[in-house]
Amino acid sequence: MKGKKAVLVVFLSLLMAIGSFTVALADTILFPVIAVNQPNVTTIVSVFNRPSASSTHLHYIYRYKDSLVGSAPNYTGTCATVSFTRNTIAGDLVSFDASGVFGSGNALFNDSNTYDGTFDMGLTGAKRAYLLVTNSNSTGTRIDVSQDLSLGGEAILMDIAEGAAWGYRAVNDDGVQNYNFNYTGDGGGVTNALDFFNRWFSFFPPNEWKTRFFITPIGDSMDTANLSATVSINSGTTGVWDRSGTERTFTATQNVTCTAGVDLEDLMDSTTFSAVENIGGWAWFQNSTPAAGSILVYKLEWVNNDSTYGGTNNNAYLLSSEDY
Repeated sequence: MKGKKAVLVVFLSLLMAIGSFTVALADTILFPVIAVNQPNVTTIVSVFNRPSASSTHLHYIYRYKDSLVGSAPNYTGTCATVSFTRNTIAGDLVSFDASGVFGSGNALFNDSNTYDGTFDMGLTGAKRAYLLVTNSNSTGTRIDVSQDLSLGGEAILMDIAEGAAWGYRAVNDDGVQNYNFNYTGDGGGVTNALDFFNRWFSFFPPNEWKTRFFITPIGDSMDTANLSATVSINSGTTGVWDRSGTERTFTATQNVTCTAGVDLEDLMDSTTFSAVENIGGWAWFQNSTPAAGSILVYKLEWVNNDSTYGGTNNNAYLLSSEDY
C-alpha cells in the first residue's frame, strides 16, 4: 500500500509540474501517442465532453502494437485493435491509466460516476498505440451529435521509475465527426500536422541526451487502417549541421506504420552520427511520404540519471506544429 501511495504522489507532483489543462475539442478525438509498459511506463488520459452536445456513451478504440520486435524497435509493424464502450454523462470528465497501473484501469481521482468497466488496454508488456474516442450509443455505434467540437482530451506519458513525464492535447479534425483525420492542406481540419514538408529542430549531444520522434501517420479510417509514412532528416539538398556550421549530407530514410517512436540515430548514417555524437547539431525533419500522407510528430529529448543535468530530465513538443 505504501508503494502505491508513493507512486501516486510521484504522479500528482508531475501533474502539477506540467501546468494547467488546456482544451482541444472534437466529436471524435485522437490521442496520437499512447505508451505503456507496466509497472513503469504509463499514459494517463483525460476525456471531457460539452454538456450542449453529448451522448449516453463513448466508444474507445486503441490501435496498438509491440514496441519491440526482439530487441529492435518496431517501426513498421501493423496495429491490432482493442475497443470498448463506456457510459458517459453530459459535461463529464473521466481520467484513467491506459496501462492499468493506476486504479487498475478504472476511473481515477474519486470519480463517482458509473462507467460499467475499465478503460485500460488490458495488455501486458511494452506497447505503443494511439487512441480514438467518439460519441456513441450503448452498442458502440458512432453517433453524430451535430457538433464537431463536443469532445476534448489530454494525455500525460509517465516514466515512473525515472520520474519523468510529458503531455499533449488530443487532436481533432474539426471538419468531420468520423474517424478521418486529415491535414488542412489535404482538405481536412487538422491544423498542426506535417504534410509533404519539413520542420527544423536541434539536438543535444547524443552521447549524453537521447532524442526520439513519436510519429503517427494520419488520414482516413483510422479506426481500422494501418497508415504509413516515410521520414528522414535529409531532404536531398540539406543534411545535418554540427555546432561548427559544417553540413554533413547522407542518404537515410525510415518507414513508419501505424505509430512508432523513431530514435534520432536511426535517421542518420554511422559517419554522420559519429561526427555529431559529442556536440549535437540541427537538421530538418522531413515527411518524405509520397502523395498526400500527413503525420503528427512529437520530439522528445531526455537524459537519465546524469548528475550534470540534475538527474533525470526530459522535454517534448509538437514538432509538426504550423510554426516553423
